[in-house]
Amino acid sequence: MRWIFRLLGLVVVLVVVAIGTLFLIPTDRIGAIVSDQFERATGRTLAISGDIRPSIYPTLGVRVDGIEVGNPAWVEDGPMLRADRLNIGVDLWALLSGNIRVQRFEVVRPDIILVSRADGAVSWDFSDGEGVSEPADDSAEGGGGLGAFSLDLAEITAGSLMFRDEAAGTDVQASDLSLTLRLPSADGVARLEGSGAMNGATVSVEAVIDGIGPLLEGELRPVTLALNWAGGEAGFDGRVGLSPLGVEGAVALDATDLGPLMALAGQAPPELPRGLGRDRLAVEGAFTLASEGTVHLRDARFSFDDNVLAGSIDVIPGDDRPMIRAVLTGGALDLSGLTEGEGGGEATASAERGWSRDPIDVSGLHAADAEAALVLAGLDLGIMQLGAVDLRATLTAGRLVFDLREVAAYGGGISGQYVINGRGGLSMGGSLQIADVRLNPLLTDFANWDRLEGTGNADLTFLMVGNDLHALMNSLEGSGSIAFGEGAILGLDIGGMIRNFDTSYRGEGQRTVYESITASFSMDGGVVTNDDLLMTAPFGELTGAGTVSLGEQVLDYTVVPRVLYGEGSDGGVRVPLRISGYWADPNFSLDLEALARQELEEEIDALEERATEAAADALGIEVEEGQSVEEAAQDALEDRLRDEAARQLERLFGGN
Repeated sequence: MRWIFRLLGLVVVLVVVAIGTLFLIPTDRIGAIVSDQFERATGRTLAISGDIRPSIYPTLGVRVDGIEVGNPAWVEDGPMLRADRLNIGVDLWALLSGNIRVQRFEVVRPDIILVSRADGAVSWDFSDGEGVSEPADDSAEGGGGLGAFSLDLAEITAGSLMFRDEAAGTDVQASDLSLTLRLPSADGVARLEGSGAMNGATVSVEAVIDGIGPLLEGELRPVTLALNWAGGEAGFDGRVGLSPLGVEGAVALDATDLGPLMALAGQAPPELPRGLGRDRLAVEGAFTLASEGTVHLRDARFSFDDNVLAGSIDVIPGDDRPMIRAVLTGGALDLSGLTEGEGGGEATASAERGWSRDPIDVSGLHAADAEAALVLAGLDLGIMQLGAVDLRATLTAGRLVFDLREVAAYGGGISGQYVINGRGGLSMGGSLQIADVRLNPLLTDFANWDRLEGTGNADLTFLMVGNDLHALMNSLEGSGSIAFGEGAILGLDIGGMIRNFDTSYRGEGQRTVYESITASFSMDGGVVTNDDLLMTAPFGELTGAGTVSLGEQVLDYTVVPRVLYGEGSDGGVRVPLRISGYWADPNFSLDLEALARQELEEEIDALEERATEAAADALGIEVEEGQSVEEAAQDALEDRLRDEAARQLERLFGGN
């Protein structure tokens, strides 16, 4: 910025020289002299294609038509400044006393091109070594090398601006640009007002700097800044230093449309979901940019639509990536917009059923490291309703770990750890414990299945690897267990089905009441396998075994209920019930083949038992439970041999 004011003063002096010699030298010759002196002083070209018209009264000044100031050779976008007209008026008496008082500096219809190179070089720095020597003394009165300089009014009208940041890969384009600057003195209060169109939206700016000279010399000076556009406003009120760079003060943003603000940064506006700023985004707090490069936002308040968070955020630069530390608290947040459009009603069996194969982009996990704490009174995720949340998150080199210290959900709680690893692809895993949750709302939210009532506990350890949802679900491996208390299966009367041998039987109330359900399971290749399901119920009990393919979303599971005929009965009928097909629309069928096989096995067992009894009677032996006839006969033979051996020994050594 210091060189901008030096350039301004240099142009004024050169123009005054041109005016002084105007009556002696032809106009075209004056233009050549001014251009030559400008290039010698700055290393940049200055071309004047139009007339040079002097004025002496009421102010000493000049009007130059068709002016162009070159950019450094490495800028390929065009000259730094091209304008239709330049008007300059200076105070003659101040100039005679050694001061420069610019009463008017007007640039009409300028096209301005500014470029920041990837290595940090900037096109507006006239000390970049291209024909410019650093001034010997940079401490003239007034600071910043401005000397006794003042500017009554500087104006840019009907201009355009292109700013390219090659390091960030951003372009800022502005049109209909109008700016006014007033600088009574280098130590005085500078006021800047302006407006311009960013992506078709008008943005206005007001800035006040108390002591621009000391600011250029490295002092912290009071600065206020206000941006306004049709969809919002932003502001800063505090102190700013340039060497070293430092900022401290209050910041505020309140916007319903971020487009113009993002255009200032050369970025497209983000597509935010409802609940995260789609309709309104507001931030306020105490902002600090320290000379070491650290950024701090304290006592902050964030509003995302109707959601509000409070806390603090710190950003610390690092060798590979920045570190972000945050502590945030809030009431009940509604983030159901994150899952809007998912699901969409009852699923039906079709060949197109399955998980998404769209790649999941996890590159954002490598943008920064982070340590965060989040405490909420509640959280609505659309597919899941949570109560109080106490969450810790750690992001290190693309690996994100959620530590669920307290998550109240469905009348119970969820705890454990969940990991998303973006190193060398995507993997997810964790260990979760679920205690005393209400099953009906939980399964309704997660699986759109509302047929199970009661409370339950579960333990789950899992790992899945893949770059899309289909691959993740088909790679799932791990293990777990469930234990449900008293409840009911709705829309299904297992006892009635078995008694009536009719899978379409519903019965009164259309429900199966149970006393408990327990099971353990393993997961491999996206397939859940279980062989120890046990449900106890008033009608009897139910055992089960089979598989659930999470990857293919299909069931192949057989339950075997034992329906008692009466209270205290030890008998009852066992009829296997097979559940198969897609889990959203399963098929129920009685496995009559299994029933016939079961009856045959029972008859075989009965025949074997009768044969065993007959053989035992014939051999005069007793068959104990669990023994075969051969084992019982061998035991009887061994006993007889031992008895006979004992009698013979007794007769030999002490006998008759």
